[in-house]
Amino acid sequence: MDIKSNTELGQRGYNDGDIVSGILFPGYGYERVSYALPTAGVSFKRVYSLPIHRFLKGSNFYRNTPIVLPSKVDLIHTWNAIPITTKPFVITFELEMPRYFGNISSWQRRLGYFLLRSKRCKGIYALSQTAAEQAKQEMLSLGEKNIADKISYFRGGVALPKDSKLEAKMENVGEFSQNRPLKVIFIGGDAFRKGFVPTYNALSQLVENGLSIEMTFIGQFLESSYTLKEFSPSAKEWQKKVGETPWIKQSKALPNSEVMSLLAKSDILLFPSFDESLGWVIIEAAMLGIPSVTTNIFAFPELVKHQKTGYVIPINLGKQRRWEGVWLTGEPLRKEIEIANEAIKNGIMDVINSVYESPHLLSKWSSAGATMHTEQYDQYTAAKILTTLYQQAI
Repeated sequence: MDIKSNTELGQRGYNDGDIVSGILFPGYGYERVSYALPTAGVSFKRVYSLPIHRFLKGSNFYRNTPIVLPSKVDLIHTWNAIPITTKPFVITFELEMPRYFGNISSWQRRLGYFLLRSKRCKGIYALSQTAAEQAKQEMLSLGEKNIADKISYFRGGVALPKDSKLEAKMENVGEFSQNRPLKVIFIGGDAFRKGFVPTYNALSQLVENGLSIEMTFIGQFLESSYTLKEFSPSAKEWQKKVGETPWIKQSKALPNSEVMSLLAKSDILLFPSFDESLGWVIIEAAMLGIPSVTTNIFAFPELVKHQKTGYVIPINLGKQRRWEGVWLTGEPLRKEIEIANEAIKNGIMDVINSVYESPHLLSKWSSAGATMHTEQYDQYTAAKILTTLYQQAI
């Protein structure tokens, strides 16, 4: 299937003289740094690989080291994957590179590094400066300076839906005053991992203290969260609790356009996640003029400047600037969850009390955040950068 601009993806069609970029496994996130950008002189084409990963289980090596079938493209652009191909290629990654999980043999790891060192690998682009710096340091520690020199960051671009209501909201950010409820929004398909429990506990205490709050909750509870592991709360009990809470309105899943509309009608996004590789919703919220409350994990401090564009809650960090609990099990994990829950609860209570006392904070953060993220994630600027990267690659 060719990926063209006049299809449902909204991208350009092919023209003579275009650079043709091959796309493997198009899916969530990939479009933000490739075929959804309004590139001039670049076309995108779906390419395929041998489906070895479907038959050999136990690790993600074969999916993340795909053998690409021959195709008439000028280069390959992958997402987290290191392609085996005769074409030049560039890689976009979120967290780490190579991104191998499970039982990886020594020859498989050597092959991954060999491909990254090869002349065919023209660039390795992190979605954040944090990820780029960590990947560079990791490669240098392994003596892989050749690979480290190829690593930089390219954030991609974000296009908000064309909607007059959203545009009107962006022109009138920070309108909260004490004569109406504070409208908070929480978005997360895995609500426990995104910090729902301490968020709920904080808001419940604030409501009991007399503050007027309305919460829009878009998401659901999973029976098990990889971050909380054996201490994941009961999805059934929490779903019942949410259903009985009058100040919460929940939608388990909505089209992106409706999510953006609800986001634009909110005063503040609560997104105190335990583990995240980036956080696109924070970026989208900021471009709509909606400040965020987050934790200090991984790249979040790049996206939210504490008390300048939003509020950052410190929790204990371990390796890779990820939450310490990611690496724990048993009693140490239980204690770390308690510490993080308390920090998040207190942080949310602090920021909302501050907003009630000084409503101008929202206006200040909204304006600063919208300016910062519009500059960083403008899709037209990103498209020009991507075109230049492709030109250099071929």
